[in-house]
Order: sequence, then structure tokens, then C-alpha cells
Amino acid sequence: MAAHASRTPWQATPFIAIATFLGLYGLSTMLEMGPWVRTVAVVLLVATATLVITRLLSRSRVLPTLLAALVSVVVMIPLFARREDGSAHLLPTPGGLGDLGAAMRGGVEYAAVTIAPAPEALPLTALITAVTVALFLVAEHLAVSWRAAATAGLLLLIPWLPAVIFQHRISTGALIAAIIAWLLALALARRVAGSERRPAVAGALTATAATMGGVLLVAPTALGGLGWGMIPRIDAPASLETATRLNLDLDLRTSLTTNSTTPVMVYTTEGPKPDAFKLYALTDFDGVKWSREEAPLPGIAAGSGLLWPEPVESWNDQRRQRIDMQVLNLQETNLPLPPSPRTLDLEGPWFYDSERDEVVSDEATAREMQYSIVTDPRFVSDRDLRETQERIDGGEDPTDPRYLSISPAIDASRVESLATELTSEAETRYDQAIAIQQFLRDPLQFTYDTSVSPSGGDAISTFLDDRSGYCVQFATTMVMMARSLDIPARMSVGFLAGSATDADTFVIQGGDAHAWPELWFPGAGWVRFEPTPAVQTGAPPEYADPFTSNAPIPEDVLNGGAAPGQPLQPQLPEDVPNTTGIPAVEDQGPEIPILVFVLAGAVLVLGGLGAWWWMHRSRRPHGAPKDAEDVWSRLRESLPEPMRWSSDLTPHEAAQHVEAGMREFDTGLSGQAREDLTRLANAVADHRYAPDGTLASLDTLSEWAAAVDAEAQSAESDSARAQRSGAGR
Repeated sequence: MAAHASRTPWQATPFIAIATFLGLYGLSTMLEMGPWVRTVAVVLLVATATLVITRLLSRSRVLPTLLAALVSVVVMIPLFARREDGSAHLLPTPGGLGDLGAAMRGGVEYAAVTIAPAPEALPLTALITAVTVALFLVAEHLAVSWRAAATAGLLLLIPWLPAVIFQHRISTGALIAAIIAWLLALALARRVAGSERRPAVAGALTATAATMGGVLLVAPTALGGLGWGMIPRIDAPASLETATRLNLDLDLRTSLTTNSTTPVMVYTTEGPKPDAFKLYALTDFDGVKWSREEAPLPGIAAGSGLLWPEPVESWNDQRRQRIDMQVLNLQETNLPLPPSPRTLDLEGPWFYDSERDEVVSDEATAREMQYSIVTDPRFVSDRDLRETQERIDGGEDPTDPRYLSISPAIDASRVESLATELTSEAETRYDQAIAIQQFLRDPLQFTYDTSVSPSGGDAISTFLDDRSGYCVQFATTMVMMARSLDIPARMSVGFLAGSATDADTFVIQGGDAHAWPELWFPGAGWVRFEPTPAVQTGAPPEYADPFTSNAPIPEDVLNGGAAPGQPLQPQLPEDVPNTTGIPAVEDQGPEIPILVFVLAGAVLVLGGLGAWWWMHRSRRPHGAPKDAEDVWSRLRESLPEPMRWSSDLTPHEAAQHVEAGMREFDTGLSGQAREDLTRLANAVADHRYAPDGTLASLDTLSEWAAAVDAEAQSAESDSARAQRSGAGR
């Protein structure tokens, strides 16, 4: 009867639940972690308790899963189902079920139109909870009901896939904890024959240690942190591509590699191609990373007139051109703008921030925006910038000290010494900027490489030592060198101008993401320079190209000769920790609170102790046997040594071994005992492999085993007496 089927290994269920819950932290860059995590944990806990209790009371494979799904829905209704007046349903009525479904559909719609990381919302929490519980129930059913924990592990991997595909940063601690939980579930759910029925916990611990070692070696690199190298990026299929969003912590490697072919913008213009399109300006750099303060929404409407931080004389007489913009897959609250004076023709709540030279919104995003720009890409020339020197000497620079600030984490004396040597022949600020730019663009001195792993606490010195990096390192170094010469400077983030699809149409892709320095020139405003090598950016802006201007650049720099002077050794201040380098970025998405780790650890320890106690209790030789496997194991231990079989034998092979052992005593099993042994072996095979287990009762199984054991003991006694009798004669 089914009542004697093998009991499922319920001890694995809590570990599957833990691994499922920790999978939420694989989505921490897509979702804003908050109180909703506790809501998911509560529903998951209820489902886990339902499964464990049902599995202890029933040997059915399907009933626990169905009951847990039902209880989860009942719990979710008062949490998420809302009537039209906003009141909650308390009971699982048809109306409650309908409103729960409506909440989940709302979650799908919310996720489709919301910028990542998505803020918490009731419909989104309902959707996440339903998907998480469904994933847990399917994984637990495979691992526990069918002892296919390895297959269940593939399902538990699903929440981590976005981080792997899109190279998002996630909590390494959560990943390691999830792996440990899955390995323990794998050990507890393992089906082992004979006397080795106890799950291979020792083997699982060994596997855990090996996996932990692998994770410690691979995870920092795979998750975009400080590693010993870079693994290849995975290009997502076009159907999986998500909206592009620039990282303001300035780790643009994902945009430059993984999302390199994702179209971001298309524009048409009949004039010269713009140099770039700016989105953000950043001022504060702490030696490790750039940061950006929140600013109040400005009061200047973006469509109200000329947008530029400095007055522009005779705008109507400038050489203006029109650019028609079509933003595609760009989820930003700033609009892309050319780095030159411009007017905009657009609709929507967009405003101009003259301090940062940005067009911003607190309600709309750039995605699928269409607007027109009228700009003068030739607004400045090398001659104009040189002629600002008199105003510079007259003190017309910005008064904000942040534009000249150099973090104490940076070896400022090294930066200043190198910048001074590079610009020794420069007569104007413009000449100084060109000298620094060309030094950094020299391919014999620096290498453009997006695979550089951040390291060190002084990012500038690290870059000057390694001579390898990508746009963020080049731009940051030029900003700091300019500031060391009292030139106001800041960082801008946006895109290069893209590539032509026909004579006047251009497309910008994710791989065109870029960062560059802006230096202040009175009357001209913030002027873009291009220190990143030509292999990525092409030629610098026309006004900043020394081969089309008369900047007095040292001959050896223009010719690609040796860098001025010998490299200076960095000297970090003693109180500055040596942490990470450009573009070190803090984990996107919060770490799991320490309480979660403590609770997870406690559950693991208590679950492990409970599992050990249960298995130890089940192996005690005293008391009534609990199933066919127990009867079979006790028979093996009771039989004389020649008849005890190896644990790797099947039940029928073990029966043959018993008969062979009996023949060593010059006898054999009687017909009845042989029949009892065969029936017992068949029952054990059914118990192990048949869906409903064995049909024989425990009493019958024990009688068969007792009959075989009695004949074996009798044969051993007779053989021993015969041997003693022979020795006496």
C-alpha cells in the first residue's frame, strides 16, 4: 500500500527555501531593496512550514506542493488583493482571487515602464512574491519529491542570470550563502541504497569547501568587483536587451562591452557631426570614485530660449545647424545635448540646470523622446580659447572651490609635478589643456583597455603607473592634472556621436558610452577636451586638435616620444586606506542586513543538527523497524560475516550473496527461507524504485527477514560445532 512508500527527505526543504530567498539579491540592481523583501520572506516561510508539516504527515509526493501553493495564495490575498476603494480582501473569495490576479498584472505593467532599479510598489511586490513562491515550490518538488536536487539547482540559478548576462554588481555574500544552502539540500535529498542511506553530509561539506574556493577566486571578477582578471562578457540576445542607463559611479565597462550593439539614439543633421552628446556633469571625486549630489529641480523651462552657462553674443549670427533627435532605449531623466550652445524644441516637463549645463526632469525619461536641437558646433575655436587668458588672469573663474578640489587620497604633489612639467612651454590655459590632452592620448605612453581591473587607493597614481585604462581613467586624470594647475575642471558623462547610416543619419549604440573632462574658459563656458586615445574616440574636437591649431606642444609628445621626466613614485597619505581604483563602484543594490545572515546561519545550523539527529535516530538498531530499508539493513547487520553483502549490491545481488555464504557452511537455504529472501529482496527493490513503494507490511517483511536470519544463525552454529567436533578427534 502507498502508506509504506519511502518518506521524502523533508529536511532539504528549508535549505531550498533559503536558496530561493537569497536569489532575490541577484536582482538587487534591477529592484530597490526594501520592506517588500520581508513580505516575500513571510510568504516563503509560510509555504516552507506547510511543506514540512505535510511531508511529515504524508508520504505523497504531490499533496505537499499543492497544499503549500494553496496556502500561499490564501496568505497573499490579504497582502496584495485590493478592491476598487483600496480596501484589502481578507478571505480567498472569487473577488479576492480576481483582484490578486489584477495586482500581479499591474506588477507586470509597472515593471515594463519603470526605470531600473524599480522602486517598491504593491503590484510589483505581488508579482515578485508570486514568482518567488512558484520558483520555490517547483524547485522543492523536484529536489524533495523526486530527489532531483541537482536539477532544482538549475531553477535556483534563474534569479542570478541577469547579473551574469548584464555584468551587474551583486552581493557576493548572498551568492555564497545560496550555494551553501543548495549543496546542503543536495546532500539531504540524495537517495542512497542499503546501509549507506544517510545523506552524504561529509561529502557535501567537502564539495561546499571546494565550491567556496572557486567562488572566492571567480566571483569577484564575474560580478565586476576587484578580481585577478576579467572574464569574457556575455552578449545578451536582442530579445533580452534592456533599456540602457549610464552608471553615474562611472563604471562604463558594461556599456562599452556587453551592451555595445544596443541602439540608444538616432539623429539626423545636415551639418557636421557633433563631437558628443552630454547627459551629466560630475564635480566631486574622492580619489576612488565620482559622486553626484541631488539638486533641486531648476526653474528654467528647457524650451524657453538659448541654453548655455555663459552669455552668447549675436546668437542669430552664429553658424547654426539643426539636429533632429530620436531617443530609443535610454532610461535617463536627463536629455542628451551637444556640448555647445543650443536651443530645444520639445514637449514635456523638462528644465535647464545652468550650473551643470543639463536638461532634467523629475517626471519624464528620455526613452522614446523626439525633440529638435539648434546648435553651433563651431562655437569655440583655438583662437577664441587663447584669447580668454586675459579674462582668466582677471579672475573670472567660477568661485565654487569644488572645481579645484583634489582629494587627500590622491598624491597631489605627483600630479602637480607631472602637469607642471608637461605644460612648461604653455603660455595660456588653452595651451596647458592641449599639452595634458596630447600626453594622455599618446599611444606609446598609454593603452586603451576596458578589461582593466580597479585596484589601489590612489586611482590617479595607479593609472599613471599602469598606463592602461579606458575613458574614465583618462578623463579623471586630466581633470585632476588641470585642477593641480588651478584650472577649474569637472567630468562629463554621455555618448560619442555614433556612426553614420547614410549621409545625414547617425545611430548611437551602448558601446558609444563615454566620459570626458570639461575645463572652464570665461566667455566660452565649460569646454570639452578629449584625452582618451583615438582608438576609441577618433580625432579630438577641432578646436582641441593640435594638428589644426598652433598650440606649443613639446616636440617629443607630438612625435610619440618619451613622457617628460621619470615616473614619480606615489606617496599616499598615511591616513588614507588603500581600497579600490577608478572606476571603483560600490555594490549596486544593498547588502543583505547582518540579521538576515545571522538568521540564515542559525537555520542552517539548526537544520543540520536536526537532520543529523533524525538520521542518527533512524539508524538505531533498537525498536521496531520503520520501513523495508530498515528491515533489510538490520538483516545485513545480523547475518554471519560470510553472508553480509556490500552496500553497492542490488537487493537481488545481495540475496545471491547470502545464498553463496550459506554454502560456505556446507548447507544452503531451505526452500521456504529462499522464497522469503527472494520476496524480501523484491520488496526492498520496490521500496527503493517503485512510485508507490512496496505493498508488503512491516510485519510481513520482518517475518521474512527473521526466517532467513534464523536459518543463517543455525547454519553458523552447526558449522562451529562440526569444527569443534573435528578438532576433538
